[in-house]
Amino acid sequence: MTDSELLQQALRGDQNALATLLQARQDKLYRTAFFYLHNQADALDVVQEVALQTMLSIHKLKHPAYFDTWLVRIALNCTFKQMRKLPAIPPTPSSQDPTSASDLHQDLQRDLAQLPRRYQEVIVLYYLHDRPLAEISAVLHLPLGTVKSRLNRGLALLRQKGAVAHGYQLGK
Repeated sequence: MTDSELLQQALRGDQNALATLLQARQDKLYRTAFFYLHNQADALDVVQEVALQTMLSIHKLKHPAYFDTWLVRIALNCTFKQMRKLPAIPPTPSSQDPTSASDLHQDLQRDLAQLPRRYQEVIVLYYLHDRPLAEISAVLHLPLGTVKSRLNRGLALLRQKGAVAHGYQLGK
């Protein structure tokens, strides 16, 4: 059965179809939560919360074609809610010249976490989830121009950051 058929069944109230859709996207949801939380248990809690919220609000999905983006939006909301519950951890200073890809990745995660949320959301949806700008605009209920400017401003802020500016080529 295709995803669109499963989604239609889920919209009609079939919990098994929705569970199948969620299970197929579980890894992506986990990676999104872990990207922000850096903790397996917290990320798994978020995935569980996303499943619950999705089951409770599937009837609110206005555009079935945007199911994946809608689901990621729920994941981001649950992740940010979880982050508010955690104690703030000050950023650790990093070297000016990262020596490995993992150092660069950690620096990128740190720099992204320091951006305002409005930029984080657009960057994560666009780069981590490969969502088109028009879809991001629809899901976030923002004009397309606003989404584009947030993406560009967020990338400009990331480019200004230390190691990320030297180690990554940002922009598609």
